[in-house]
Amino acid sequence: MISENLYREVLLDPAMAGATELRIVSGYASASMAHRHLRENVIRQNGVNIQLIYGMATADGVSQIDNSMFRQLQESGLFQFHYRIERPALHAKVYLWMTGDTPTVAFAGSANYTQRGFWAIGQQREVMVEADPERALAFFEKALHGAMEGGHEDIGDHIVLFKQKHPEAQERVALSLLTNQGIVAERSGLNWGQRPGRNPNQSYLRIPTSISQTDFFPSRATQFTVLTDDGLSFIAVIAQDRDKAIHTPDGNHILGEYFRRRLNIPLGELVTKQHLEIYGRTDVDFYKLDDETFLMDFSVHE
Repeated sequence: MISENLYREVLLDPAMAGATELRIVSGYASASMAHRHLRENVIRQNGVNIQLIYGMATADGVSQIDNSMFRQLQESGLFQFHYRIERPALHAKVYLWMTGDTPTVAFAGSANYTQRGFWAIGQQREVMVEADPERALAFFEKALHGAMEGGHEDIGDHIVLFKQKHPEAQERVALSLLTNQGIVAERSGLNWGQRPGRNPNQSYLRIPTSISQTDFFPSRATQFTVLTDDGLSFIAVIAQDRDKAIHTPDGNHILGEYFRRRLNIPLGELVTKQHLEIYGRTDVDFYKLDDETFLMDFSVHE
């Protein structure tokens, strides 16, 4: 029985041993988990292909945010996802590693394909055990017969793609885009990249100690999905000493480019307090939708 280091033993070690494909049946799954997993060096360097069957889609639906992010991940060519559309729904968690066409190692247990499942976020603890690879392959293929490709244009006719509860019903914090001196710093925050040899759009959002010492944001290194009030989404992570910043692991230019477009100033330009005041806001709201999903609201209220 595996009760410690689940992530390494179940999701990384087989790839290090030469496995080339991971087939997953998981009751629940999160896009932030898939994104984090796909960014691992051993997964990228070995060109590991991941196929996911989301088993509980017919029973509980799937969030629109996760569905959108899964579709973005599929564009990489290394990730495919299906939703179980036949009943009964599948609450099972099975992880099968293939080397070419040969099933080589498999695991079954309680851990969903989520960060909560593999890093015991909060009070939840999971276990996995090794399973027979041939039987795991048969189980996956049977589950696949009752599933539909997640990007199918008619998927909404078969499962509920739901929105999270209205933001006002969620926990909220406001992050200032100004320093404690009431200015926009010239070489940090929104202007982090404003120095020689850097992408001038590189940016991060500063988290004050009063918020970083709470459990509002996930723990450091836990990736989470951010949905913006204007309908975009990206992956973020808590970083820097004392968990004082929000970064975007796909490149910190993502945040800088986003805010410059919202402020209607040229990409690469130094952001000033005047830009924020003309726009109408000097802070940005974060609403916690669940442990791995947040809404970032930079809208201007009349």
